Amino acid sequence: MLTKEKRIEQLLKQDDSHWRWGWGIAIATIVMTLVIATQSKLYAPLLVFISFFPYLCFEWRKTKLLLTFNEDTRYQRLVYTDFGIQWLCFVLTISLLAAYYADSLSPVVAIAGLFGIGVMSILAPYVINRNLQSLDSHHVRGKELREARDQRFRESKTNT
Repeated sequence: MLTKEKRIEQLLKQDDSHWRWGWGIAIATIVMTLVIATQSKLYAPLLVFISFFPYLCFEWRKTKLLLTFNEDTRYQRLVYTDFGIQWLCFVLTISLLAAYYADSLSPVVAIAGLFGIGVMSILAPYVINRNLQSLDSHHVRGKELREARDQRFRESKTNT
């Protein structure tokens, strides 16, 4: 079992390999938004797919890395559940938008559904990470990873 410091190091190393893709996808999403917004509203679910699918690919790679940190079945089940909830939110968002633009849903229902998906996508990972922390004392939570990124950024600024 790896220590928390080694896990943070591996997660940061994985982040380093993804940052170019992340920025490229963000720029492509902005361009696609401008192009699609001028064409038709019917392409909105496609835009959501284009913008969020690469994020899910990054999360899948992070999930695979987290699975190597601990072999306990409860830990691995929770890691898979976290990714499954993100995937579910992705599919539900596309489905809601497609149903709304096909005039199958009223705007109020669509907004309420998107709000519910947003709440679920924020609260579920928080609860799952708390449970992962209780199962594995070396589990790296998002806050700790952000702090490590910020510290590394500050150190790189002082070195240059």
